[in-house]
Amino acid sequence: MKNLNLIVCGRIGTNSYLLSDEGKNAVVIDVPDGSGEKLADFCAENGLKPLAILLTHGHFDHCGGVAGFLRKINVPVYASEADAELMNKASQNRFRVPAENCAATEFVADGETLKIGNFEFKVMATPGHTDGSVCYFIDDFMFSGDTLFCDSIGRTDFAESNPQKMKESLAKINKIERNYIVFPGHEESTRLKDEQENNIYLRGECSF
Repeated sequence: MKNLNLIVCGRIGTNSYLLSDEGKNAVVIDVPDGSGEKLADFCAENGLKPLAILLTHGHFDHCGGVAGFLRKINVPVYASEADAELMNKASQNRFRVPAENCAATEFVADGETLKIGNFEFKVMATPGHTDGSVCYFIDDFMFSGDTLFCDSIGRTDFAESNPQKMKESLAKINKIERNYIVFPGHEESTRLKDEQENNIYLRGECSF
């Protein structure tokens, strides 16, 4: 049985997730700007033993706190190599939000299964919001980062975005048959079937 803790943090309210097993081993999914120490302290206070950090993409509000976390708890950091440069420049973000640069120690690939302790995550590359955006799947959970939100999708008007790739990624997501609980990078969770039926972007009813 997996336990999931949601902590909303960072300057623009990013969802950070701590997924733990019965032995309190944990995987952290996204570490927003300015939140690394806070998340590490939460783990220590609750007896959680982090095994790794998984990053959904390289924007500062998802990786800008990794360095702070690692100063307290040193674990491997997984992300797409396509966002390596973006992560390395997290401190130079366009919004001038204080954040630290980030470097992955392990690169993930589309279709790969990550085995981390008792956790097995399937990786799906979903470029569009950024070139290295990925979704992680485990059990009934889908961590969608800024690719898919409840009733919406991530922005595609940044220099590092690609609207055509986003359309292709959404087409891949639209073909998934399992009704995952979707945990996005911002705002509330949703169900994949609900998004496939009602999200105008997944339904192809809205251009971007």
